[in-house]
Amino acid sequence: MKNRLALLLILFYAFCQAQTILPQVINSAGDHRTVGSSGITLTDNVGEPFIETIGPAGNIMITQGFLQPDIISILGPGVSILKNDVSCSDKRDGNISVALSNSNSNYVVSYSWSPVSVCPTGNCSKVDSLLPGNYSVMVIFTNTLTSKTDTIKPAPIQINDQNGPCSVKIYNGITPNGDGENDVWIIDNISDFPNNHVCIFNRWGNKVFETDGYNNSSKSWPKKDEVQGLVASTYFYVLTLGNGTILKGWIEILKS
Repeated sequence: MKNRLALLLILFYAFCQAQTILPQVINSAGDHRTVGSSGITLTDNVGEPFIETIGPAGNIMITQGFLQPDIISILGPGVSILKNDVSCSDKRDGNISVALSNSNSNYVVSYSWSPVSVCPTGNCSKVDSLLPGNYSVMVIFTNTLTSKTDTIKPAPIQINDQNGPCSVKIYNGITPNGDGENDVWIIDNISDFPNNHVCIFNRWGNKVFETDGYNNSSKSWPKKDEVQGLVASTYFYVLTLGNGTILKGWIEILKS
C-alpha cells in the first residue's frame, strides 16, 4: 500500500511540474539502452522490483514489478560450437572449439567447462584430448566499459565413438638401412595399449627381443646397434595387448 501511494505521489508531482523525463531506470542493478541502431529500447534488471520512467515530453509511464529481458540483441555476441569425434573409443583425440561472433575488444571472454578438468583455468576456447562422452560450456562475456556481464550456454556437446574400439595394425616388413623409413617394426595404435608385451623370435625359436610397453620409438625393434647382428630373414612375434588379446605373426627383415 505504501508503494502504491508513493507511486501516485510521484506521478502527480511529475504532471504538476510538467517535467520532461528522459529514459532511465531507478534500480541498482538494471539498465535502459537502445539496441544498436534498431530503435528498440530494452530495459532489464536482475530479479528485483524496479520503477521505470519513459519519456519524452511529459508522456510518463511508470512500471512496477519484476522484469526480465524480452529482446535479445541481434548485434550482441554469439557462439558457435565445432567438434571432432574420437577416431576410436580407446583414443583421446576428440576436441571441441568455441567460435565467437559479434564480439569485440570491449569484451573479456571466459569459459566455464563441464567437466571442469578439461579446462581448469577457465580460458580455453578449445579443449582437446577428449574421450567419448558429454561435455558442456558456458561462455561469459564481460563488457569492460559498462561492467555488464552476459552469458551464453549452448546445448550439451556429445563426443561420439563412431568406429568402436581401436585396433592395432601390424606392418610385416622392416628395411633397417638408416634412411628413416621402416627402420623399426611399426604397430599402429599400440600407444592405446600401454600394458602390451612383445616377444620376437628368429626362425630357430630363439628369443631376439622382448619388452613391455612397445611404443614404436624408445621401445622398438630393432635398435641401431642390433641391426648388424640380425640377418635378413623371417622373424616371428607374440604380441600381448594387455587386455586379454594375444596376436601372433611374422616380420620380414630386408637388407639391401
